[in-house]
Amino acid sequence: MPSFNLPQNAWFGDEEITITLPDDWEVAFAGIPADEHELIDKKVIVKAIRAPLSSRPLAEQARERSKAVIIFDDLSRPTAVSEIAPLVVDELLDGGMAENKISFVAALGAHGAHNRLDFEKKLGKDLVRKYPVYNHNPYENCTYAGKTRFGTPLYINSEVMKADLKIGIGCILPHAFNGFGGGGKIILPGVAGMESITLNHKKVLEDLKERGVGFIGNMGNLANSKMKEEIEDALKAVQLDFLINVLPNSSRKPVEIFCGSPPQVFKNGVEKARKLYRSDFYRDADIVIANANAKASEALIAMLLSANSLKEEGGDLVTVINCPVGQIVHYLFGRFGESTGGQLWSEENLFPPRIKRSIIYSKCGGQRFGLQEDAIECEDWSEVLSLLREKNGPGSRVVIFKDGTMQYLDLDS
Repeated sequence: MPSFNLPQNAWFGDEEITITLPDDWEVAFAGIPADEHELIDKKVIVKAIRAPLSSRPLAEQARERSKAVIIFDDLSRPTAVSEIAPLVVDELLDGGMAENKISFVAALGAHGAHNRLDFEKKLGKDLVRKYPVYNHNPYENCTYAGKTRFGTPLYINSEVMKADLKIGIGCILPHAFNGFGGGGKIILPGVAGMESITLNHKKVLEDLKERGVGFIGNMGNLANSKMKEEIEDALKAVQLDFLINVLPNSSRKPVEIFCGSPPQVFKNGVEKARKLYRSDFYRDADIVIANANAKASEALIAMLLSANSLKEEGGDLVTVINCPVGQIVHYLFGRFGESTGGQLWSEENLFPPRIKRSIIYSKCGGQRFGLQEDAIECEDWSEVLSLLREKNGPGSRVVIFKDGTMQYLDLDS
């Protein structure tokens, strides 16, 4: 039986699992070009920080400022911030910034709060012990910073606004709403107030509906200018001074890094990301296996993306997800009761009709997300194979996505 290795357990051991399929099935494997690139090391990161794009070096900027805040993305993103943040702190100290004038803020957006262990995973033990690290609270302690060109009021985390040197650390990956994550999303929605996040995301949903594309219609596509332009406005209002964006492989290891002026970092990073995360588009599958790892706590992304490869009359979709903490708490889109949810939660079924049976393969029970209460959960791969064989015989066409949370498809190809 042919076997395939899939990255799993992001932030909780980072290991591969192996799945096997029958010899008489036709299998296509949608890999990730980023996995073919060499990893970058500490020397490359330091060089990029010290020779930034369209920006003065951090140490030089630190000499003229009195308080620095380092904004970092949360555990729903695969950025290995612990490999970068200590180097950023070194640059600030070399520039004369006092240790007691450096703080960290987790860019949670509308996600649930982190605890100390979460902070240690993102930043490393040393930084958490030495410097104050704060959760962003979208409901309180936000400062008004103006309006976007579309009239959305911008309320931004007060700790961020009090600093006169603002630094962001995150990653650039395909994003369901903005085409690509990273860039100014570290500010909006990252450290924005709930009113700002809600109005911004409403515009996104309206845009998707107007253009007749699905819930993940912008993966790898920057056409959604309403969100992009508001993010640009937020960057200007907040005056983010320095941005660091990495491009990771499917094992969360960085293969590219861009540092400096936020607009230039995002522009250069997206240009590279288009090549590193574009996946071949395989159609008409009887079975799709959607691995979810880089954004393990948002596995719905992998499911919705991968469903495009199922045949029109529908088939089986298997989501591979091992996330001990479960799916993310999302105060805007999340469900909080049988018939209650966040402001943009909807009882409308978002799952593509092509998914006739949804199977979740997970060693961690309770990974159901959204409205998919009828999903079948299996702890052993043998159980999954047994279910698939019930309705799929010899010659069945299978598509495997190495990590559907960080790939995008050229649907027109």
